[in-house]
Amino acid sequence: MMIIQPMAADTAKKIQEWQYDEPYSLYSLNGDSEVFSELLNGSYFSVTENNKLIGYFCFGKSAQVPAGYKENAYAASLLDFGLGLHPMHTGKGKGLRFVQAGLAYANEKYGDKSVRLTVASFNKRAKIVYERAGFTYEQSFLRVSDSGSTTFEVMVKKI
Repeated sequence: MMIIQPMAADTAKKIQEWQYDEPYSLYSLNGDSEVFSELLNGSYFSVTENNKLIGYFCFGKSAQVPAGYKENAYAASLLDFGLGLHPMHTGKGKGLRFVQAGLAYANEKYGDKSVRLTVASFNKRAKIVYERAGFTYEQSFLRVSDSGSTTFEVMVKKI
């Protein structure tokens, strides 16, 4: 059984150490204090199973990619949902159950609302999981940074 609880400082530090292999390295968080503060802002929740940290969920503005603002990707009033599965659990068929647990938690905590998430376009594994969980494509936008550009897709699960 997955246990979902508000993010604690020691757990946030562990998550900041996670390193994803290419091409998923953009999901690796760095260890700076700004990221640490973000993880503790009240919108992040750790997920454990069998007393082991397996991932996290976040809700609201923390689940948005700022580059999407200029494209009005977040104009509709929906619940934004973000998630991170521990790198050692990715690509092993655990994603759908993890996403479903996050959606159930969102329903408990925030009520029966349509949910929106943002995913890197190249992340085909995740997009398949999200489609299986009932999400559909809404729009795309480009994020340009010092490390290059990435296209993101906004997906919505309507209630």
